[in-house]
Amino acid sequence: MEVQRFRPSRRTVMQMAVTAVAATATLAACSPGGGADSTVDVDSFGWRNFEGKSLNLLMSEHPLSAAIKPQLSDFETKTGIKVNLETLSEADYMVKILTELQSGSGAYDVFMTSQPMNYQYAAAGWIEDLQPWVDNSKHTAPDYDINDFFPALLSAERWDKTNFGGAGKGGLWAIPANEEGYALFYRKDILAANNVEVPQTIDELIAAAQKLNGVEFGGKKISGFVSRGDKTYPTLNPFSTFAGAYGVKDITDGKATVNSPEGIEATSKWVELMKTAPKAASTYTWYEAQQDFLAGTSAFYIDADHMAPDFEKTGSAIAGKVGYALPPEGPKGRSSSMWLWSLGMNSASKSKGAAWQFMQWATSKELLTSAIAAGNMNPTRMSVANSPEMVQATAGWGDYNKTWTEILSKHASWPYSPSASWTNAGDIWATAIQSAILGQASVEDALNDAAKKIDAVIK
Repeated sequence: MEVQRFRPSRRTVMQMAVTAVAATATLAACSPGGGADSTVDVDSFGWRNFEGKSLNLLMSEHPLSAAIKPQLSDFETKTGIKVNLETLSEADYMVKILTELQSGSGAYDVFMTSQPMNYQYAAAGWIEDLQPWVDNSKHTAPDYDINDFFPALLSAERWDKTNFGGAGKGGLWAIPANEEGYALFYRKDILAANNVEVPQTIDELIAAAQKLNGVEFGGKKISGFVSRGDKTYPTLNPFSTFAGAYGVKDITDGKATVNSPEGIEATSKWVELMKTAPKAASTYTWYEAQQDFLAGTSAFYIDADHMAPDFEKTGSAIAGKVGYALPPEGPKGRSSSMWLWSLGMNSASKSKGAAWQFMQWATSKELLTSAIAAGNMNPTRMSVANSPEMVQATAGWGDYNKTWTEILSKHASWPYSPSASWTNAGDIWATAIQSAILGQASVEDALNDAAKKIDAVIK
């Protein structure tokens, strides 16, 4: 069950979006608002209210789209709405959706999106605020149950685009359909053979990784730890477990604070841990780090919790040998960022009523439950996360189900300042961390330099 995730090529596309947003933000107030059927006077909700309409969807090739595609005929039968779905590789998808939204043509009614993309699209007026649709009983099915989604996920989809600090409030820009938090993976057999307990704190993790670094196991020399080290903002995802555990904020009162005392301490601990990783890890993306762990050459790994299907699939060298633990605790407790793949509506769509019906169907309890078998993990609805289907799909994976739901329920959030240019600031921060790992600068010097550059981005 191969789960595809974001690749660094997303960075270039995001920066293209920043430029496009800057060029069009002043036109946001004039952007297309009402689609042709968004004001249709319907007496009450009905799945056939928009019978005869057609929708065009654009999605990345991903377990989410793989789960939706074979069931589209069911939606068409249920609603009388014709659906055309186009899927592209993630890199091609990111370029095409940006181009299409920027054109204002409304050619695609519904598309996949994520938090940083939401900020960019909302700032330019390209994406529909869904809260009015949710609140309209004539357009929302009585059993849709918006409150069944994990609260942290809905909060991450909200942003008041008129307020720099407006995360978690304001418009609802997308509906979450796929989630990842960041967990501590460990090799149960390696720890047991070396009498190492599962670490609970950051200091315990560093000590355990140092003890295991260089040991021989199964005919291989083991690294104590592995994770991402690439100088792009996705590297902040696993690092967020340390940053949050020390209470680090990227921006405070309009100024970069990545170089705060907490930031320096968290980064110093991360650098110390990364010294037990392979030397090449300083340039690893999620893909190389995952491949290293799959090869069985590292004892610990922090990354997206829904990598578990890759670890446990038939033929994996580490199937049945991986333990799943909460992110390690620091002075401020445990913490994790999150990444969402969600469904958004094009503000230029001419079929918004039909589009909202599709979005409800595609994020319903029934569809998200059936999507588990297609590898669409983790479920974004609480009822689906605790369903018999999810329990069965993860049987034999140890504490996986308990761990990811606890991370999402208690520790995960989108911890970064919402901004159309956030990805630029994230790249600067990640580059500073990499330079400290490589010894090109001290942690303090690297972060001080990063803070100056981030302040320039803010201005």
